[in-house]
Amino acid sequence: MNLNVIDEETLQVSDDVHYEVTMLDTHHVIVVDNVLKNPQLFLKNVVEKLPLKINDSHPDIVFPGPVGKFPIQLKELDYLIGFLIKKLTDFKNIDPKAIESFYQLNALYSDVEVKRASIQPHVDLAMYATVLYLNPEQDMKGGTSFFHHSACGLTNMEHVSQPFKRTEEYWGLKEWTYDFKKKSTEKVDCDSMLMENVFEEVHFVPMKFNRLIIFPSYIWHSAVIKKGWYRDRPRVSLSGFVPPSNLGVE
Repeated sequence: MNLNVIDEETLQVSDDVHYEVTMLDTHHVIVVDNVLKNPQLFLKNVVEKLPLKINDSHPDIVFPGPVGKFPIQLKELDYLIGFLIKKLTDFKNIDPKAIESFYQLNALYSDVEVKRASIQPHVDLAMYATVLYLNPEQDMKGGTSFFHHSACGLTNMEHVSQPFKRTEEYWGLKEWTYDFKKKSTEKVDCDSMLMENVFEEVHFVPMKFNRLIIFPSYIWHSAVIKKGWYRDRPRVSLSGFVPPSNLGVE
């Protein structure tokens, strides 16, 4: 029996990270480069050995490719995420050592048919989301975009703010969601160009190997993908989710 024991060196964060911040209204999108100290070890010892499965058991699951729940707590990466959130955003009273993100490995192919819902921008059940790009540079196209929705603007706060559910923007969003649901399961190409015209791109972060994005998970966002980009080898990324409780939000 060959056990896959992961040492701390494989999971270390680099001592030489570089970051920049873009403001979308009052919201911070943080881009961090050179994140992992040994990204090739991480790929070889963890990513390539993690079992993936297409998760289509629930009708609300719209990610169209194989996913794998990450079984290891990435303590140094969590600390980096918490440190930058504290340093650069309004969450000044958090303890970076208390951050415990939930991670998921995603593999996305371009030349497949998917549910129409799968190519729409979305928000996540968290307070902050992160994306770590893991494709090699020669096999990397697209990135992550952020969007404005014609009914509710840049953000959908329903998962993190109860008062939002009493706003005109929320009910405008629910009306659009109800109408869209009638065609949400139709099969279409996995191509971002086919998303609904209620979305307007406001910011784009290009993919780069070993680059991490940190952003509020309630901002509309989506992977940018086009037919032909990932026909034979998938777009691979590690998504992370910081729950509100980690940031002192009930």
